[in-house]
Amino acid sequence: RSPNTPFQGVFFIVKNYDSIINSESYIIERLPNWLLEKEIIKELIISESYKLENRLNPLYLEEDFNGDLILDIAVPIFEISTGKKGFAIIHGKTFEIFIVGAGNLVQNGLSDNMDYIDIWTINREKINEPGIEEETGNGEDGKLILENKSIKIAKSELGGGQIYWNGKNYAYFHQTC
Repeated sequence: RSPNTPFQGVFFIVKNYDSIINSESYIIERLPNWLLEKEIIKELIISESYKLENRLNPLYLEEDFNGDLILDIAVPIFEISTGKKGFAIIHGKTFEIFIVGAGNLVQNGLSDNMDYIDIWTINREKINEPGIEEETGNGEDGKLILENKSIKIAKSELGGGQIYWNGKNYAYFHQTC
């Protein structure tokens, strides 16, 4: 094949778990300074229970999830003892850490392991449509009416829902099947 001939093959994406890209130092270097200055991530990392993970793109989500007008952050984590995956959501004002998944079943959640999640984004919608048989919404016809931004999680081609602050804790709102 000449250098100017387009490649006609198949590409495979393989995650190398031993690479520097998946190391804690690589992950920490990419987190926002406001979080690193408080050393809250070191407490999470030093914890015997959880480790940071680089499984999603973007690496973290930064938004005011609890409505106090201060940025919060969500990072992917896994529980060391079980390998169960989830998220740590850290409030920027109080630096409280909330574990969603990773061995902890969130309110209305489907599982304490979110290893199936491969998409996450910030949801800015105020009115969110429920999935089939979803009855945890606070609005008409089971809709979820949000005052704050939430985290939309999903599995490619299957769907997902919202992780949102209910005023006291994080909860899950299912939006598919």
